[in-house]
Amino acid sequence: MKKIKLLILVATFSCQYAFSQATHEVSAHVGGGFSPITYKLSSGNKSGGFGTVFGLGYTYFIDYQLGIQSGVELGFYNAQADLHDITTISSNLTDNEGDRFDMHTTLSGYKETQSAMYLNIPIMALYQIDMYYFSGGFKIGIPLNGKYKSQDAILTNKGYYTDLDNTAETQEFAGYGTFRGKNSDGKMDLGIAAMLSLEAGMKWFLKNDFMLYSGFYFDCGIINIRKKDVPFINYDPQNPENFTTNSILTSYYNENETTKFVEKANLMSVGIKVRLSFGL
Repeated sequence: MKKIKLLILVATFSCQYAFSQATHEVSAHVGGGFSPITYKLSSGNKSGGFGTVFGLGYTYFIDYQLGIQSGVELGFYNAQADLHDITTISSNLTDNEGDRFDMHTTLSGYKETQSAMYLNIPIMALYQIDMYYFSGGFKIGIPLNGKYKSQDAILTNKGYYTDLDNTAETQEFAGYGTFRGKNSDGKMDLGIAAMLSLEAGMKWFLKNDFMLYSGFYFDCGIINIRKKDVPFINYDPQNPENFTTNSILTSYYNENETTKFVEKANLMSVGIKVRLSFGL
């Protein structure tokens, strides 16, 4: 009888302890590290750089060890591309006299930087033991902003007039010849992202129900964010020598619109994250 009472007492205290650990946490976090837009260039070299994340979160603890996390965060990603010498073809253009032609442009020394800002919504499972925590799940990223900027390049232009079967090479007033290209900048139209996400680190218990999480995070994109195909060259027949370029991340460079600088692109991020939480 004493053993049964003892077991009931232990079970009662265990249930009360488990229930007391089922809690809510609200948090704010910041992180940073290597955060590139990842893709493979058809011709050239690509590199990424430093990026950051800022966000607010909510965690519901099912028991002392297991929780479910969500929230919102802003993620910043970037990349830089250096093209090898390449010839692009912009077809079915019209000059200021109304004649149709194809522009053949050879680029030398072309460089472009790209940046993107996403609103990420994580759905994560959290497991903690002693002072250590591990979380995993996925994030959905909604594009808020995408920008590109190109630097000076040497452009050699030739115009092939299909109806006349004639090639123009030296008429600089019409945009033919060798020029130093104008710097271009503008917006990129990017698609929704999905990322697998992992995080691990330590949880520090502070005063007044505050907790500090510090650890490493890794996000890996699993769907293509490349959304739009546009011509690489923006040709203005009224200002042919001052044409600009679109981003290589979203453009094609031949007459049948199938040859692209980039076939697909993803987001990736790896770095250190610090989260300050308050238990309710």
